[in-house]
Amino acid sequence: MTRVTRRSVLAGAALATIGASKTARAAGLQSTARGKLVIVSDVHIGDNSPTVWYQPKYHEPYLKALFDHVIANADAIQELIILGDFVDFWTYPPDRRPPSFAEIAAANPNVFGPGGMLNAALVALQGRVSYVRGNHDMTITQAELDGVANTRRYRVRLRDGDAYFPLGADQRILCGHGHHWTMFNAPDLTTRLAPLPIGHFATRAFCHQLSRTLAPGQTVADLVHQGIPNGLDLGGLIKSINSSVIETLVDYASEQTGMAMSEQIVLPTGETTTLAEVKEIYRPLWTNWTAMGGGGKQGQLMAFKAAIADVNNGTYLPWFAQRQALPAQAELVVFGHTHVPVRGLKDGFIEYVNTGFDCASMPDMASRHFTFIEVDTDLAQAQIMQVASDGVGGFAVSEYDGAKREEVVPSPAVDFSTYVTIDNRAGAADLMLIGAEAREGFFVVPPPARVARGEIARFWIQDNPGGDGSEGSATYQAATGPLTLAFGCPTGIKSNIAAGADFRSRIANGDYGDLNRAPHTGHPFFVQFTT
Repeated sequence: MTRVTRRSVLAGAALATIGASKTARAAGLQSTARGKLVIVSDVHIGDNSPTVWYQPKYHEPYLKALFDHVIANADAIQELIILGDFVDFWTYPPDRRPPSFAEIAAANPNVFGPGGMLNAALVALQGRVSYVRGNHDMTITQAELDGVANTRRYRVRLRDGDAYFPLGADQRILCGHGHHWTMFNAPDLTTRLAPLPIGHFATRAFCHQLSRTLAPGQTVADLVHQGIPNGLDLGGLIKSINSSVIETLVDYASEQTGMAMSEQIVLPTGETTTLAEVKEIYRPLWTNWTAMGGGGKQGQLMAFKAAIADVNNGTYLPWFAQRQALPAQAELVVFGHTHVPVRGLKDGFIEYVNTGFDCASMPDMASRHFTFIEVDTDLAQAQIMQVASDGVGGFAVSEYDGAKREEVVPSPAVDFSTYVTIDNRAGAADLMLIGAEAREGFFVVPPPARVARGEIARFWIQDNPGGDGSEGSATYQAATGPLTLAFGCPTGIKSNIAAGADFRSRIANGDYGDLNRAPHTGHPFFVQFTT
């Protein structure tokens, strides 16, 4: 796990390399070594019904330009990762059964057929294509992916779970669709409708409205402001994020779309349900998320964050990305799902990027670009790329710099977290945890039970809502006896806390300072102890 230090050492060199290669990479991947990942998500290919966001006449030229870019640079690409919602089993009116993958593939031969772009990419990459499920395609199977026409018997490899590490045992890079951390779109295995989450039914209600308002020959891609991840804009629920949010959500969906609570919804299995039944089935959802968060005040906070991550364009999704990254020692997390490209974190302990959205409606295309991610695997650095008109009737791939940087704790809240690194590379023995205490705040990622000799570990204590900041300690058994590390980021006039071993520290995105000198104030607080 010395890669944490390697990252800090390489940071300056990485920036210089990225700057020097910007023009070259805009024209295409130039390296002959397979040191790049290409990551795409949220294309939402369906059977081309009017309610489906992806419409071939609009979006297929963009998608072809992306695949042409991959094929032309195959020798430089370690892997193409399809990061969920590439196909869509959700965006259909409630009175019809959603199509199967085979039906979607048959409706889009230029993507899935023998002469299609996915087959061409599989051949060019010699099978180096992986598929990570999203929420709109969470039921896709390896057997279905094996049905993709391929002239060389390569297969798209399905990667199970909420995290995929494309470098294998080297877990510096973590990829996931991101929906596992959102209350309304995470797979729900607790109901008879499993794994469908409640977000599926919000989307079906939205399609009910569309099916009754679209003019003949018109599709959702002709309308403005389309492609919100649930189909339905849930921003109006922000004032109701509490234990009654599920009932509020279903009522809101019914009112906004004109869909009666008793109207039948045909599921992908052919079974049926109604919004009235959905309200009862998912009523325990808030309680379940609270329990998953450990119960009590911390569990309520987690449930709140998971709900906000859905109703407010991915707010708090970086919080979950960072929480997932630290135990794995991941340095870069790549998510999709939100349909909003993100190019990094403000004041974060990791790097976080989001792939964006690849089936914006045509009126929105000027502001909602067709984007994907390229990752340098040596440096664990990501660049957002875009496909855009070249001005002469074609499409070109170039770097996209218009994405925003996200916050771990979104404004107007303030983050008084303390982020702790323990560097035991020069230690005489493994460090074994004796005990830990969060005197103020709570451990989002607790101190690890063991920090092996020669390794580095990271953990995170965050303040509770209020004015007390974060403060805690961790005691390890070292070769010379118990070692107690104290750390904290208090509010007000109190000083930041770092004691127990040699350390360097910094505030927010600043630089690490002099040995054993902590900035008096500032937040969040980063401290790196060396044993």
